[in-house]
This record gives sequence, C-alpha cells and structure tokens, in this order.
Amino acid sequence: MDRHPQPSPSLDSAWDRRPRPRAPPAITVPPPDYPIEVSRFSPESPPLPHPSHNRSQSAWTNTITLKSDASPPKDPELGKASSPHAPPFRDRFTKFFFDIRMSGHREPELIPLQRPPLQTLPPLEKQRCCERCDKKRKRDKILIVLLVVVLLYLLANTVFLNVHVLDMMSQQLSPSTASASLNMSSSTVLSADAQQCISQYTLNAPTDPQSYPCSTCYPVLSAIPSNFSDGNMEDAQTIQNAVQFCGLRSIFDTASSDGQTALSNGGWVKDVRFCAWSGVKCDGFGRVSSLQLSFPAVPASIPSELGGLTGLTNLQVVGDTNVPGGSLPSSFSQLTSLADLDLESTALTSLDADLFSSLSKVTTLTLVKNTKMGVELPSSLFNLPLQNLIVNGQTLSSDTLSNLVSSPSLQDSLKLLYVVKLQLINPLSHLTFAYSDLSSSSLSGTIPSSISTFASLTELHLDGNSLTTPLPSSFPSSLQTLTLTNNTQLTGVIPSGVSFCALSGLQTCDMRGTGLSAQGACGPCQFS
Repeated sequence: MDRHPQPSPSLDSAWDRRPRPRAPPAITVPPPDYPIEVSRFSPESPPLPHPSHNRSQSAWTNTITLKSDASPPKDPELGKASSPHAPPFRDRFTKFFFDIRMSGHREPELIPLQRPPLQTLPPLEKQRCCERCDKKRKRDKILIVLLVVVLLYLLANTVFLNVHVLDMMSQQLSPSTASASLNMSSSTVLSADAQQCISQYTLNAPTDPQSYPCSTCYPVLSAIPSNFSDGNMEDAQTIQNAVQFCGLRSIFDTASSDGQTALSNGGWVKDVRFCAWSGVKCDGFGRVSSLQLSFPAVPASIPSELGGLTGLTNLQVVGDTNVPGGSLPSSFSQLTSLADLDLESTALTSLDADLFSSLSKVTTLTLVKNTKMGVELPSSLFNLPLQNLIVNGQTLSSDTLSNLVSSPSLQDSLKLLYVVKLQLINPLSHLTFAYSDLSSSSLSGTIPSSISTFASLTELHLDGNSLTTPLPSSFPSSLQTLTLTNNTQLTGVIPSGVSFCALSGLQTCDMRGTGLSAQGACGPCQFS
C-alpha cells in the first residue's frame, strides 16, 4: 500500500504540495527603439488619462452612482463577474417593499441639543489669594488702630508729666528766685570755654572720668545761672551733671589713699553716673539730694566744690575725730536746700556765726563728738525753725539753754532736744519739746518746775545724772515716757496722785537705781 496517498484532483489546481520545477527566469533585452516608461511621480511624467465615468441614478436609493466604463477586475475567487446593470424589475420590487415598510414609520425630528450656559468662575488660586489679601488688610488696619491708640496714650502721659513737673518746680521756687527768674533773659549764649567743657564731659568723661578737667571747668560751669536755657534742655542738664560730678569728685581727690580705696569700692569715679555711687542719692530731677560719708571714705577737709550740690537736702559726715578737719568753706552757704545736717566725730573748727543765715531750711542739726568745734553754737541757729537739736559728747557754754529758751522761733518749732554731757545752770522754761533725752549729761541740781509747761513733751530721759530732790509737783500731762534711772541722789517718798504719779497717760516709768519710792499706787512706775 502506498504510504503517500495521492492528492485529490480537485485540489491540484489550488495547491500543489510538490510543484513542478519552473523554468529559470529569462531576461529579455528590449530593442533600442522600445519606448521607456516614465515614472508617474516624476515632474516630467505626462498626466494619466482620467477614466471616463458614467453617472447613473439608482431607482431605489435615489442616489447617483458612478459607473466606470472599464470593466471591473475579475476576481478568481468570486467566479464569474456579475453584471454591472441591476435588473429593472428587481429594483422596482425592492423599492416597493421598502416604501411599504417605511410608510408607517416616521423618524422623529431630532432637536439639536443646546449647550447650557456655563457660569464663568474665577481661578481658584486667584480667589484664595484675594481671601488672604483681605485678611491681611483687616489685620493691618487693626494694628494701625492699636498703634495710634498707644501713641495717643504716650503723648497724653508725656503732656501730663511735663505739666506735673512744671507745677512741682514752680512750687519749689521761692518768691525771690521766681522774681529773679522772671527778670533773667530766657536765653543765654554760652562762652567758648563752657561749650568746650560741655563737649568734654559728654564725649570724654563717660569713658575716662578722672581725665575731666574739673579744676578749670567747675568755675566756668558753676558760674552759669541755674535757670540757664539756650533752647537746648540737654545743655542745661549736662551743665548740672558736670558741676555735681566735680563736686563729688573733689571729695575723692582730697581723701587719703585708704579713703580713695573705700570710695572706689563703692563705685566712685569709675563712671559719671554718680547717682549710683555708694552714699549718694538723687531726686527725680537728677540732683544729688542725700550724701552720707563715713570714715575712712571721708575727705581730709570739706572741699569748696561741695557747694555745687545745690539740691542737697541731707548731709551726714562721720569721721574718726581727726578727719575731716579745718573749717567749713564759704561755699557751704550755697547749700540752700539743706534740711538735715549731721556732723559726727570730726575735727572741724567752730562754725561761722552767719552760717545758718542762708541755710534757712535746716530743721535737724546733729553735733556729736566734734571736740574742736568750740563751746558756742552759731548765733544764726537760734533764728531757724529748728525742730530737732541733738548735741552729744561735746562741751557747750552755760548760756546755751538760755539762748534756746529766749528764741521765739525755737519756742514754736523745737520738738526734740537731746543734750548729753551738758551742765545745766539756767532753768528750763517755755520749751515745746516732743522728745527730750538728757541722759548721761552730768546734770546736777533739781528739775525745774517749769518743765510742766512743755505742752508737747511726750518723752523725758534724764538717766545717769546727778539730779537731786525735790521733784517738780507736776509734769506735762502729755508725757508718756519718763526715766530717771541711776540718779542716786534722788531720794524720798512720792505720795499717790502727786508729781509723776498723777500722770494718767504715762505708759513707761523707770525709777530704778534711785532712792525714790511710792506711797500707794503710782501707775506703771518701777522702783528698786
């Protein structure tokens, strides 16, 4: 049996599994006069002839059909080519049924859709930016309003403070000073020396205080009136500061080496901010109002430049009985604002008799252990409205109390008298003490009966003296404290309701160390 079946004769023409060998390709060489076909895409090619077409209208499609005269190509797979012309009967038959089918169906009229109008929206980023800008504008407006309110508040405070300062300055001016200021010219031209001193104090003194030429600038600047004004308030303040700086630096310059060391430890002459130096206090106007000097930080003598501290109200100098010495300078009388003067353990000599003629505001005078000051108080002292007079550890003349008693000014103003180691000879009368301490003053004799006239006396201390009896029959009714301790020569019995035992307002009474005793009740008094 043959393993390879024979193919079907019907398929030989379509596909031959084993094709017959073909003849080799032959190349035909055309003759020289054969026409050469030119490329249709070349610009030199002649245009192709347009095929002729016949237009025919279809009877059932109502369309025009292009019919080519050329016969359609023959497709070997379709077999015979169909006739290009449809039979007339079939066309009519087909059209008939198509019309019947479509007679009852009418296509709806289609209304073209209209695009709805769209609202134009702003860009999103732009909208957000506008919102941020609006918020920023509102915030800026609020900040501007707050700033205006703060500025108005500060302006109102400044005006109020200026008015208040002017009122205080007008109240502090005495009538003579006020009239003098009215007569003074409102402006003054500074000399070249004064301007140079001001410039040096402003530029050089803050960094090197000791280099400032006080010896030449102090006389120039201190001669300028205190009410000077050249339209520049800084110049007037600089002049005041320079004068006060030189006044305080003169204390440093005249002190001993130990004194300068002590002052340097307190910040002295390290800068020009003298209000921060130890022992120095200033008021609200930058004027030195209080000065306290204690050994060894004291000058060898009171310098004349101290008179430049015209705003000084409180001066305390405590030495070691050797320094400061000498006499007070004449410029000391320029301290017209001085109210409290305290000189202790100094070697100062006697005070000038007219010293307190210009120091009319002194209300408290303290003199303690000034052994070289003499036995006489200045006569001008008795014309002061003095409230407190303290004398301790120095000898005074026997007529001191009589001078005090005979002073009408002191009779009305004196509230405290503290005298230690003073020999009382003349009786006490017509003094309005608020406090009196005469303890350990080596007093002898009896207590004057005129003590009862001290209507304002509240405390009386006469301890450690050599007082004798009899005691006054009455004491001031205002007395609250009475001490007579260690007066060994006081003896006797005090009846109830007599002398100090009759004082209803007495709160403290000490009679220990005496020979006194009470007969009956005697208030809070203590006896040995």
